[in-house]
Amino acid sequence: WWKDLDFTTKLPYARDRLVELYFWDLGTYFEPQYAFGRKIMTQLNYILSIIDDTYDAYGTLEELSLFTEAVQRWNIEAVDTLPEYMKLIYRTLLDAFNEIEEDMAKQGRSHCVRYAKEE
Repeated sequence: WWKDLDFTTKLPYARDRLVELYFWDLGTYFEPQYAFGRKIMTQLNYILSIIDDTYDAYGTLEELSLFTEAVQRWNIEAVDTLPEYMKLIYRTLLDAFNEIEEDMAKQGRSHCVRYAKEE
């Protein structure tokens, strides 16, 4: 999934830390039965790493305020208020949570994602 995102080309300021993040998550969820948890955590940590790099190194105060408001609204329509490069990040974040929610629904646990969105 991360190769399809192609963040390293589309967002050259962002660090490509996928392997590092996977090993970090592997240290947390090392047992084989937690493979699904590792996948979720690695995916979310990768997206959060991109967001962190955007806040730390690239976005202007105005752009970051718009992004923060969009995340707080948690609505795909908020993407229209964002600069082009942030639209990719925002859509990826929403898509990741939707994908996780679908996967969790198969296990009867989709309520966990709703809680994460609210927080």
